[in-house]
Amino acid sequence: MIKSAIDDVTETTTQSLFKTSMIGLFGECTQILYDLRWMILLAIILILSDLWFGISASRVQGIAIRKSRAGRRTLNKLVDYICYILLGAVIGKAIGEPYGVDPIVVSITVMILCYCFEVDSIYGHICEIHGIKKRYSIWRILFKLLTLKFKDVGEAFKDMSEQKNQFKNTKDNEDVL
Repeated sequence: MIKSAIDDVTETTTQSLFKTSMIGLFGECTQILYDLRWMILLAIILILSDLWFGISASRVQGIAIRKSRAGRRTLNKLVDYICYILLGAVIGKAIGEPYGVDPIVVSITVMILCYCFEVDSIYGHICEIHGIKKRYSIWRILFKLLTLKFKDVGEAFKDMSEQKNQFKNTKDNEDVL
């Protein structure tokens, strides 16, 4: 009888602790998503723009449009972006917050990197629609801006590029690693 009462109290306490911690965790996740609502809206707009311009580019090129594939890829991108937002927020909470970096800033940084891929895709579709053959990558422009601002970063990337080319040109790479 005493053992049964102790088990009931322990089980009730454990359940209450678990429920309270889950409610707190859910509340924090909801708050982060609320704080990033404009980033989520921007993601939706970019995804729909990519879909629109991708379909337009396919029509110009005479490629058959498969609606199921386009819809599946669009929904997949939407889910991916939500995952990236949450990943950035969790990284910000786990690593950034102890060092004084706001988790929202980390999440926004992750999302901006993802948005660069999407903007590059939209830009490619627009170039295809208008028949522009020579196009520049958003990543190349971003890289140039970064290396202009930070000379040491540019030198480091240049050294890495030279090492990569040297590695490719070397016939015997067995003892490198």
